[in-house]
Amino acid sequence: MNTNDIREYLLSHSPWVDRARTVDTVKAGVPTREVHAVGVGWMATMDNLRAAHALGCELFITHEPTFWEHGPEEITYRTVEPGLSKQRWLDETGMVVLRAHDTWDSWPGIGIRDSWARGLGLTEFVAEDATRWHAVYQIPETTLAEFARYIAGRIKPLGEDSVRVMGDPQMRVSRPSLGVGCGGPDKDMVDLGSDVLIVCYDGASYWQRRERFVELGVGVIVVEHGTSEMWGLENLAKHLAKRFPLTVHYLDHHPRPWTVMG
Repeated sequence: MNTNDIREYLLSHSPWVDRARTVDTVKAGVPTREVHAVGVGWMATMDNLRAAHALGCELFITHEPTFWEHGPEEITYRTVEPGLSKQRWLDETGMVVLRAHDTWDSWPGIGIRDSWARGLGLTEFVAEDATRWHAVYQIPETTLAEFARYIAGRIKPLGEDSVRVMGDPQMRVSRPSLGVGCGGPDKDMVDLGSDVLIVCYDGASYWQRRERFVELGVGVIVVEHGTSEMWGLENLAKHLAKRFPLTVHYLDHHPRPWTVMG
């Protein structure tokens, strides 16, 4: 078994993916190298890559870019530090890196969006958009402040020590919506009845999205990108371990921001 076999499995079960444009390509190494052990993580950080290598993995599957650039090819930052050092390490070890992004975002039940919702305890599905990136859920009515406190408690085990909130703390909410990482909910979910949007910093800038959402009259809860996708990557590792005769390790060695109060 090799990396091409795993990539073909993921693509063949993802009819929503355009094979000609997908970013789910091999980023480093020889894709025909025989694979016995696989590391899976949100990003191909050096800490994750080194941990995978120490565990005997020939392949690391990452959800986000290896060289900090979204696209089928990652060129711009590969030729400058720290990209040069990462590329040298990959060349020296022979580690293969495969990206599983477009396939895993919308994978039913255990992909990024559905794993994020389940991890937050959002189980009463209401509606979704056509791409299956975004969905609305029903919860018992509560205040925005209490719901934000609840979300902060759910994500604490993932290493994020707080959430940021915009909107009236006492506004009543009962229909949260969320999405996949940068592709978080927008006005499409408000139109479907969502009154609080759970978004990530990478995909929801203040001036373009979050302030606009507040003017739409909804609450906004913001988390880090990785926090919203870690449960999905853990499920990818479990899925591959069941599907293939491989040893699969879930690795979460990426930096977590921490909060300082003034």
